[in-house]
Amino acid sequence: MSARPRLHPPLVVLFWVVIVDYLAQFPYYLVNYYLPHHTPPTISSIVLLGLTLAWFLIGYFTIGRRRFGYWLLLSFLVVEGLFYVQTLLLGAAAYQLQNPHPVILAVFIIGYVTGIVSLVYAGVLVVFRSRYRAEPRVAASR
Repeated sequence: MSARPRLHPPLVVLFWVVIVDYLAQFPYYLVNYYLPHHTPPTISSIVLLGLTLAWFLIGYFTIGRRRFGYWLLLSFLVVEGLFYVQTLLLGAAAYQLQNPHPVILAVFIIGYVTGIVSLVYAGVLVVFRSRYRAEPRVAASR
């Protein structure tokens, strides 16, 4: 029995790209807000960051196990990707990528890479949906 070649990138790549993007928010906040202004993060920003991370993690860890996992992860990836596409289309990226601070510039680059990777993986999930969607559970007969 020969193994079929993998035609799609492994989901673990997506996992680490998104996690690095979330981790990058901490130095971004420190350099951009806390160190110069001593501004604490707002409750709404903490909640929003936490909810979007939960959205991703629940989708990631339930894909292939629960039917909602596929849709949850796909919706996260589309929203994440479209957020960065919108930033590119409105011209903010050109301004952001000229930032002279190396930490801020690195965070912007990480964000745009995450946006591209998100859209690529959204496409992968659609094209290879039969591999990622969980089979409906059949009730056990007595």
